[in-house]
Amino acid sequence: MKRVTTIALFAGMFAVTVGILGFSGNSATANMISAIPQSQDNFGMLGHVEYKLFDEFGNIKQYMQNDNIVVQVGKDCVARAVFDNSTNPNACPNNGQFQWIAIGNKTAGDIDDTKTTLEGGVCASSGVGGEMARKQVTFGNGLSFTGASAGAGTIVTLDLSQDPFTFSDDNKTAVIDSGVFNRDTSEDSEGQCTNLDTSEMFSQQQLNGNSVGISVTAGDSLSVKWTITIG
Repeated sequence: MKRVTTIALFAGMFAVTVGILGFSGNSATANMISAIPQSQDNFGMLGHVEYKLFDEFGNIKQYMQNDNIVVQVGKDCVARAVFDNSTNPNACPNNGQFQWIAIGNKTAGDIDDTKTTLEGGVCASSGVGGEMARKQVTFGNGLSFTGASAGAGTIVTLDLSQDPFTFSDDNKTAVIDSGVFNRDTSEDSEGQCTNLDTSEMFSQQQLNGNSVGISVTAGDSLSVKWTITIG
């Protein structure tokens, strides 16, 4: 309302000035058009993660769910992929689809949107916390889309129900955090992370934000389902 009033006031002042200077012709006020302020629906990216831990017999041992945080690099990658990924190729060099879900066992502090890796920034090893493993979710095999509709955004689902993480090591550990990435890591024959190859992280989530997490032992399997709403 203030914007429209200001335009109308300016139009009146302009008309008076034209009259004083002696210009003739069409009235200035007759040609002024008030711009109507436009409203914009809220736009954002929200993520929600579900975890289901099963024992070797397929019984559910633990269930957890929580929201995530979309990190800065993830936002930049999405923007460049949509509008122009050639403007600054170093900003999101791998520019691949965010189809990999990773899990880690490093005790974490508060999450923030400046992080680019799971806690620790290294592969987990004996006595060292970090990223444990990473699995890809492809279209038709856990990756699905629900198109936007009136009042609702597009929903992207990455679901590892058909291909969960499995644990064969007898050493008891805990899954503390997880994230979504756009490339795989180097892995050994059992699928455990051996080298963090360059990749971008879209989002991260910590399980309870402390060292509790999800306790796993040999024979367990962990299903992770990531749901991302855009808009």
